[in-house]
Parts: sequence; structure tokens; C-alpha cells
Amino acid sequence: MDEALVKRLVGAKIKKYRNLHKFTQFKLGELVDINQRQIALIESGKSFPSLTTLLKLSQVFDCAIADFFDNDVPDDEKVLKDILKKQIDDLDFSNCQRLYFVIKNLILI
Repeated sequence: MDEALVKRLVGAKIKKYRNLHKFTQFKLGELVDINQRQIALIESGKSFPSLTTLLKLSQVFDCAIADFFDNDVPDDEKVLKDILKKQIDDLDFSNCQRLYFVIKNLILI
């Protein structure tokens, strides 16, 4: 999965939560301390929220940060681990470092 796709999927999930809570982009921006334009960029997949913004969004929506990344995750542990291993094997070293940083920081939360 490439970066642009992740941005679009996360943005769509945030938009879904915003609509479920009946917030405007402006109201959501106020609640998480960013402007409406930034919310629009995130929802359209043109920008990615910072970790701080993800934390605030998870508090506003009363969900886990992982919920923004949940897209049909396999229920079988072995299948999921095999998929993850394959994806990691396909990464170059630089992207492996990025993935390590993200995982390390998300798991510690």
C-alpha cells in the first residue's frame, strides 16, 4: 500500500467519523485545534494528520487511533502476520525505518 492510498483511506475514515458525529469541518477543526482547510486536506487525502492531531481526533470521536487505519483486517492471526511479513519484505530500508518508527510510537500509546 502506498503513502497516497493510506492518506486517502485515513482521510475517508476521519470524514466518516465526522459525519457520524454531525460535525462540520469547521467545528471539528475547533475541537482538535487545526483550521477547517487542514481538515478538508486531511479528508481528501492530500495531507496526513500529525500524531498529535490523530490523538485529539481519537479523543473527540472516542475511538482508538488504530480505528483510523482499520480497513478489512483479516481475523486470522497467521494470515495477518503473513500479509505483514510480505509487505515488510517488499519495503526498501528507508521505508522499513519509517515503519519501525510508526509502529514503535503507536504501540507505546
